[in-house]
Amino acid sequence: MYRTALVAGGAIWLNFALKAFAWDLELRDLDLSGWTCLSKPSGSARHPAEAERNLSKNRSAMLNSESIRCDLSSFLERAREFDQQLANAHSRSQLNTEQKTKVLELEKQVVSLTGWLVLAYSGPAESTNCSDPEYHDWHLELLEAPLDHAPRVGDPTGVICEITPRTERDLYRCGIRLHDLAAYIRLEENTPQPTGHSPHKVRVTGLVMWDDAHGSRGEVGATIAKFDAQGLARPWRCTAWELHPIWEVVDLGTR
Repeated sequence: MYRTALVAGGAIWLNFALKAFAWDLELRDLDLSGWTCLSKPSGSARHPAEAERNLSKNRSAMLNSESIRCDLSSFLERAREFDQQLANAHSRSQLNTEQKTKVLELEKQVVSLTGWLVLAYSGPAESTNCSDPEYHDWHLELLEAPLDHAPRVGDPTGVICEITPRTERDLYRCGIRLHDLAAYIRLEENTPQPTGHSPHKVRVTGLVMWDDAHGSRGEVGATIAKFDAQGLARPWRCTAWELHPIWEVVDLGTR
């Protein structure tokens, strides 16, 4: 009986460990029914600015809403205008009351963005999802033009678009698979794994979001200058403005 309990306990621990440490490589039919963070839109935020960000990240899909159509160039032009309206602030803690109201207004915009999906990957455990490694965001990096290689020094950085646990299942059930669209899927050790095909042009629809936590000069820039000790591009994004969450992904092919 003791041996049976020990084996059962070991199996439970192993199942937990696999869930905790597995690195997802594809969208899932994610069940949120037992996820306690679902009722916590600010996640496990540690301070007010983080709570504000998390509330924006955890918004629900706005299906059938009218959207603003953008390519990468026009989206970046809008992002520069947004920055100017915030006096080029780099974090929410720098904003006054009027500017905070402006951020909320800007983040109400629904945008349909068209670009090339070269790289996609599972995000880390974050406070927005109560730091639960099983329930994480997915990052899609959209570029203005396709690449025939994994991102490297000198290549342009992309606009970040994120699928959240709240939108993942619907996209999965609509048949969206990142391996079918992205040229590379990034592994846990940050190595880009080729999917065996060229990047697809996609149109994603979601809400504008200012991710000021990643707005430093080391993270935002037009081209990749280096890769750090962990193998991550620096800078890795062309603007701190992103689409988050996204709830629609349309495959536009490879031409």
